[in-house]
Amino acid sequence: MNSSDAPAAIRVRSIPAGHDYVRHAVGSAPGIVLLDDPLVDPADPSQWWPHPALEAAERPEVLDGADLVHVHFGYEHRTPDQVAGFVSAVRGRALPLVVTVHDLRNPHEADPTAHLARTGHLARGADVVITLTSGAAAEIRRLWGADARVVPHPRLMAAEVTEPHRRRRLQRLGRGGVGSGGTRTVGVVLGSLRAGVAAEDLLPVLAEALPPGDRLEVMVRSDALAAARDPGHDRHRAALALDGLAANSAVEVRPHELLTDSALCARLAGFDALVLPHRHGTHSGWLELCRDLGLPPVIPRVGYLVEQWGRGAGTYDPAHPTADSLRGALRTALDGPPVPPRPPEAEDAAVSAAHAGLYHAALAAVR
Repeated sequence: MNSSDAPAAIRVRSIPAGHDYVRHAVGSAPGIVLLDDPLVDPADPSQWWPHPALEAAERPEVLDGADLVHVHFGYEHRTPDQVAGFVSAVRGRALPLVVTVHDLRNPHEADPTAHLARTGHLARGADVVITLTSGAAAEIRRLWGADARVVPHPRLMAAEVTEPHRRRRLQRLGRGGVGSGGTRTVGVVLGSLRAGVAAEDLLPVLAEALPPGDRLEVMVRSDALAAARDPGHDRHRAALALDGLAANSAVEVRPHELLTDSALCARLAGFDALVLPHRHGTHSGWLELCRDLGLPPVIPRVGYLVEQWGRGAGTYDPAHPTADSLRGALRTALDGPPVPPRPPEAEDAAVSAAHAGLYHAALAAVR
């Protein structure tokens, strides 16, 4: 076969393209070209939201040049009717539609109703539905009658970012297994205190459950904490809980500015366990970052996070956290076996190849 006989690359309009998950899941897929995200803000070329391609019903030209459309996330600013119109616009162009259901419950929205309606339009209208766990696939089938393909989550960050920190963490553990003086550090990352992040109910109980001699470090965006200290702020109780920890000498609240990927990994690699503070959700990129760094998590029993992790882990009920349950979960994380390397089927090359196969099948079915 000469070069003119080679099959043309499939041009994918991914919503979005400029996201770490998409880069690792699809970026190296053979015969696939990810179209760049449209420019949203000339002052910030990396910004992809709100993604213009979701306006295909009003602006058909946003789909020009694509052979296939793949929706991941970033559609919560659209109404369910607008998402239905987007699906119709894609179908009207005879383009295959692939949808990855990352979240059946949007982790940043307190009320799941609108997100389920939006996602339902996408799942019912898609040629291929992908999700990350068999539990989520079963729920998608029950809700919308779609048979989702399960493709594991790839690594969250590039190996060149995470590996130096993972190796340094292993070296630290090899010198005695814990931090200096035998003290272990349990971490919690609250980010910007969005709706799906627990603080006021979790943190006081977690501090009580901390093993004697160990310490708790709570990371939170400084701008979010400052805003939440306003009595009229909807996360004011979270700010009160964080400020209330100041009297506990075993707890350090560390406000911080936006961190680079490497700086975040350096902080996380200094922990001996990471407690995920999710109130609700379906899957979590934080679990994949824990896997990338070899960091044992304590996992809330929400959605399919426990299945996503795929091995023994300390867990707790975020709706009713108790000192006893968190004490046991911390013991499992801190005293359990090391986190194994990422499984081969979840490595980038395998995940990219799986996506390429699904894209070819979807395109063949539409043609």
